[in-house]
Amino acid sequence: MFQFVILLFQNILLFFLSRRTTNKLFQFLRIFIKKERIVFWIISLLYFPGTILHEMSHFLTATILFLKVKDINIFPEIKKDYIKLGSVLYEKKDFVRGFVIGIAPFFAGIFFFYYLSIFNLFPSVNFFQNLIFLYLIFAVSSTMFSSKQDLVDFVFIIPFIIFMAGVFYIFQINLDFILKDQKALINLLEFLKEVNFYLFVSLLVNLGSIIIIKFLTILAKK
Repeated sequence: MFQFVILLFQNILLFFLSRRTTNKLFQFLRIFIKKERIVFWIISLLYFPGTILHEMSHFLTATILFLKVKDINIFPEIKKDYIKLGSVLYEKKDFVRGFVIGIAPFFAGIFFFYYLSIFNLFPSVNFFQNLIFLYLIFAVSSTMFSSKQDLVDFVFIIPFIIFMAGVFYIFQINLDFILKDQKALINLLEFLKEVNFYLFVSLLVNLGSIIIIKFLTILAKK
């Protein structure tokens, strides 16, 4: 339970911190580059690996759930006052599958971190490899959260969860057998521990980036 609480807390913190990093970076680049379109392109390229994982998770989840994907775009679209890093257009049939597809990037990011831990890719003795994976951790963690468009079905899923909870209560459906499986619990705790480590690294990278950008901004304005 403690590891799950840590996971939840770090993700909430990372959600706000990663957006602050992006805003600070945008403000810093605007000091030297007056055209917002160029700044948008630089930022979108910085997050490009994370964008690929984000959109591919939408695509694969929609395909697995037997929903036809009409269009997929992993390249940024510059709007009037914001940037759309990518998009996946698929046929919508029900809110449950829509919600699952919407939150897919979050779980893709979580399993990306776990993949790093399984193969011991980070940290390593190789300095340049560590830099590459620090960058990937930063890019993935900053783009793993669902957008407002991804969560349009969230409003429907809450009544559904309440309904299912009612069904479990009325028919006395007991899930204690899951908690009694010690091996499964140990594996789950190990999984959460590994993921929490990389989320903590993500927080440090974002916090360090904000401090560095702020320092460089002060120097640039002198």
